Amino acid sequence: MAPRPDDRPAISFAIPYYDNRRYLAEAIASVRAQTFGDWELMVVDDCGPEPAPELVESLGDARVTYVRNQVNLGLSGNWNECVRLARGPWVTLLHGDDRLLPRYAERVLAAAEGRPGLAALFTDVVTIGANGEPTTTAADFAKRFFPRPNHDHDLQGDEATSVLLAGNYILCPTLCLNREQVGPAPFDSRWRFVPDWAFTVGLLLGGETLHSVREPLLEYRRHASSQTSLQTVDASRFTEEIAFLDEMAELAARRGWSASERAARRRISVRGHLAQKALADVVRGRFRAARSKGRILYRDLRRRAHHPDA
Repeated sequence: MAPRPDDRPAISFAIPYYDNRRYLAEAIASVRAQTFGDWELMVVDDCGPEPAPELVESLGDARVTYVRNQVNLGLSGNWNECVRLARGPWVTLLHGDDRLLPRYAERVLAAAEGRPGLAALFTDVVTIGANGEPTTTAADFAKRFFPRPNHDHDLQGDEATSVLLAGNYILCPTLCLNREQVGPAPFDSRWRFVPDWAFTVGLLLGGETLHSVREPLLEYRRHASSQTSLQTVDASRFTEEIAFLDEMAELAARRGWSASERAARRRISVRGHLAQKALADVVRGRFRAARSKGRILYRDLRRRAHHPDA
């Protein structure tokens, strides 16, 4: 990495933190274990119920700082605050329950070398459970079949965007953002559940380029108290995903990207996930929740009659 003319770190890590100090300690430790040492880490506490300033202070590491927001900014608001506070030209929002693998910074910075116009990079992941054990889910399994090159590659244009609209295979904590390219507030606060998906698809529809590093460089934790798990208990996440994909289909149509428009209207992964969660609700005796999801799926499928590509 070429030397910089100031004392900024080569990469900023920011943890948008709310609760669970135990996982936070593991996330921080994974940053400090990086093979590349020119980084800063900010823990940005969004007025959560488990403040952890003493955890950061006990490290005695000047590269690690703690900030507590004066008011709760919400998911996308706190993500934007993390980007705003970052000093490095590249910034990664590491979620507080995930863990970086040691070569993350080394690999993404090497991939970004000499590419100032690149909007963002992302990596593959290893999925782990609550206690760090290897695990997988139906969603993880399904994502393996999305048509993607097995080697590092760029994403741009209609074909790459259509695959991402078919299913969001980019996991947010692996994203490394070019701060100058994406700006200080890249996440749209309209979206409660899909600001990361809206961010990546929006970049591609806007003509930007993403880069995929096909190496697992983050341990992505799935557990019952995670934001992702909590968001799928009721149906509001799915309602938003459908609204988001409708909007993206219109944008793709205006751009003349037929494959992307078709993928957004068909939304195979969202419909499949809805059906799977509705069935899981039935098995667990959550019949009201199952009916709610079933109604959303039924109404969405009926739209085929109004739009042939849906």
